[in-house]
Amino acid sequence: MVGAGDVNDLPLGFPKNGSRIWNFTNANKWELAKEPLHSNHDQVDIVSRNKHPGVGPGLAMADAFATQHPQVHLGLIPCAKGGSSIKEWQRDRSRSSLYGSCLYRQKLAEQQGKIRALVFWQGGQDSKDKAAAEKWGKNFKKMVEAWRTDIGDPDLPVIMLVLKSATQQTLRRNPYRDIVRAQQLSVKMRNLTKIETIAYDYSRDGIHLTTAGQLALGPVIAKAIATP
Repeated sequence: MVGAGDVNDLPLGFPKNGSRIWNFTNANKWELAKEPLHSNHDQVDIVSRNKHPGVGPGLAMADAFATQHPQVHLGLIPCAKGGSSIKEWQRDRSRSSLYGSCLYRQKLAEQQGKIRALVFWQGGQDSKDKAAAEKWGKNFKKMVEAWRTDIGDPDLPVIMLVLKSATQQTLRRNPYRDIVRAQQLSVKMRNLTKIETIAYDYSRDGIHLTTAGQLALGPVIAKAIATP
């Protein structure tokens, strides 16, 4: 979710609905959303600091949703760590953990509105280790159950972005990628929507979407969010 798209490749006028889209920045402040959403500027909890945050699908998602619902104002709470494992997202309420830091920011942001959905895109790191790959589904379910409990919403909608199938190129770096994908496809939970990430423009590494790919994926995620 951090994104690796080049900010310089964004089209003029993006986002179209910028006056209605807000971002709860890593400095724990609301501001009009802009790329990169995961900016490290004045970041408070450095556990989620990213070396090179880029364009992800979040703002494109919000922009598409705002177009669909012109009366709505949206708030984004970006909370991701490039290269993190699903194990690092297990329940740990301390702010020195990824889970705890993100939960704290959600609680702060929730004072200004209701959290409507959790969008989760992860799995690459776990595809480097067979044991981690085989436990991905179990760990994902534990994470979601904990999040719903801690947020206080047992029916919190969750949107999972599914890893695309491995290629000969990606298998060299991520030999168990297809195991993670199979785990993702096998997970069954209430209020869980899965979105494929196959038919999009990828960078040369075959793992990260380009800016164009992220902008195309965003509206697909938006369609999975319930009407306000």
